Amino acid sequence: MDVTHTLFTEHQVNTILLLLIFAGLVGLLLVVFYMLDRVNELHKHSGVTMNGHTRIKLDQSFGGLSGKDLWDAMTGIPMPGWNAEKLEPLKLRYEAVLQKHIELLFEDGQLDGREGFSMPVRCDRVIATLRGEIDSWMPHEYASAFYRSGHDRATKPEEEQASIRERINQTGNALFAATGLPPHSLANLLMPLAQAATQPEENPEEPDVLALEAPADDLATQSEHENNVLALTAEPEGMVLTASEEKLPEPAAVVVPEAPAVQAAAAEIPAVEVKT
Repeated sequence: MDVTHTLFTEHQVNTILLLLIFAGLVGLLLVVFYMLDRVNELHKHSGVTMNGHTRIKLDQSFGGLSGKDLWDAMTGIPMPGWNAEKLEPLKLRYEAVLQKHIELLFEDGQLDGREGFSMPVRCDRVIATLRGEIDSWMPHEYASAFYRSGHDRATKPEEEQASIRERINQTGNALFAATGLPPHSLANLLMPLAQAATQPEENPEEPDVLALEAPADDLATQSEHENNVLALTAEPEGMVLTASEEKLPEPAAVVVPEAPAVQAAAAEIPAVEVKT
């Protein structure tokens, strides 16, 4: 009995030690995650992004709201010091921030698709605006949907592009509805349709008609040109050059005298006798 009791006591001690070690590891992990979160918050408030570069200027047009706090405020979650009347003037600016965030996610998906791999999607993104930089945040289901659409744009065949456009519009409408923004087609922004290079020919017989009428126009032009030059006509008294009456105010005529008769000249020459 003493041996059995001793073994049972040692087994209990080992189990308790393992449980204490496991609880210590879990607590250590919680402390590490908490410290990382605090470090990110300190970096965010100090103007240094998670990529390590210092921001030139912070966008203060949202009254200090940024990241998930800005998303929560726009989706109707109560925020200290904010109400619907204060948030309404910020809707238009926030729409521009969201649209830029969506474009960057879509471009990242396209680039990764061309390279042949995919990367984990982040919910937050630093967006550059005219007033500085602002942290944008959206739920993971929206961010991954836009990233996947860009990835499919680069990898899927042309026959599936229409379904990608439809998925983009559906995701965008749900995103805008959640933030109280008016819906509009994001597919036209991210995947604009190619314009037709040439318009369809309305009258295919028109070139042939023009080709047939061209000689007649040339003849009319030639006839008009001939009316502007002097016309040479023969008159009974001699050769007379007449100008076009339509172009000249007074008709001008040049009379060429007739050549002397050959017989009269021969009659005046004296006869000469020739003796042999």
